[in-house]
Amino acid sequence: MEAERLPQREPDPRAAIDWESFYRNYRKPGYVAGFEIVNKLGGGVFGVVFKARKESIGKDYAIKFLKVDDQGVRDAVLRELESVDHFAQIDHPNLVSIEDKGVVDGIPFIVMSFAGQHTLRTRIDERSLTPDEALRIFVQAARGVCALHEHSLVHFDLKPANIFLKGDIARVGDYGLSKLVTESRNSLSFGRGTPYYMAPEMLKRRGDARSDIYSLGVILYECLCGDVPFRGDSEWEVLRKHETEEPRIPDTVAPPLRAVILRCLAKDPDQRFQSVRDLLHELHAPASLGESFVLPRAGVRTTPPPLREAAPRTSPPPIPVDVDLGGPRSAFGAIVAAVFRAFEILVLAVLVPIRGVSVVVGQVLGFALSLPFKILAIALTLAGYLVTALAFATLIVAVFRLFA
Repeated sequence: MEAERLPQREPDPRAAIDWESFYRNYRKPGYVAGFEIVNKLGGGVFGVVFKARKESIGKDYAIKFLKVDDQGVRDAVLRELESVDHFAQIDHPNLVSIEDKGVVDGIPFIVMSFAGQHTLRTRIDERSLTPDEALRIFVQAARGVCALHEHSLVHFDLKPANIFLKGDIARVGDYGLSKLVTESRNSLSFGRGTPYYMAPEMLKRRGDARSDIYSLGVILYECLCGDVPFRGDSEWEVLRKHETEEPRIPDTVAPPLRAVILRCLAKDPDQRFQSVRDLLHELHAPASLGESFVLPRAGVRTTPPPLREAAPRTSPPPIPVDVDLGGPRSAFGAIVAAVFRAFEILVLAVLVPIRGVSVVVGQVLGFALSLPFKILAIALTLAGYLVTALAFATLIVAVFRLFA
């Protein structure tokens, strides 16, 4: 008689997961809360994201596990999880929807719809964006952010890695715990790349919806220019530049887009667009879907060039002394040179000997003659010194002209 088959049991999460290794090394954790973990998608400010599958319905998800060691931060995360149900009610085609939340062995997680493995970060790094493609993706992302703001939610961590691309649709994700970004900046280190997109006021923990507009401006800059506006050797140097330096926009960016970027990147939040709707209106792109719009062209380049440091300037080679420049200037120069050489010969051959004779005569007469003749002798002596000075001055001029 055939043995009775026992129903297969899903592996116990605590038995399948080496949480210490997972926490430290992002190892594949197996099964978590009924989801099979497929592979790692990436990491961010607060944790690591895995692709997961719900076998019972055959649907893929993205699960974000939150890496928080500090107990105070963990408590803040758990409090924030209580509002995820509110986020799940936001239904917008340009947002990654939040499906569920939970805590496994003390580690909180959020379940999101799977929006694909490609992000705007990937496209920028591949240099495969045309200006029109970049603008269309940006407009969709801005629409998603606009929907968040209309539900009184600020993202606070916008960057290309959080804009997911699947087909022709761009979706903004990683917003489930956005409030925690400002609440725990002192406890969590910045995620890789995050400081490049952070508004200046975030350092003082004064961010609001206009901080997202600043981040959108950085993203638009990078899409069109190929690099972020500010770089540095450390995160704090980048943040300082956000506070103090003005962005330099290449001439390849069309003037209307240049104006949009500069307004988004204003240091003072009051000088920026006061809403994403205003930003979209400036781009002639409606915040709602289904309406036609015309994007201003970004320029003639098909691929945004990377910003490069200016090549070091080299000094022009010195012009040789004996170069004949030709023409009338050469004949005139020869005449002037001949006159100076004749004067030099006159000084060296005539005036210098006269100086010597005048000095000798003056000294002899000074001792041999009476007072009137002594005065004459002194005058002749002074004249001799004057002639000597003139001779040396002429000689210096001649030498200078010879080597100039």
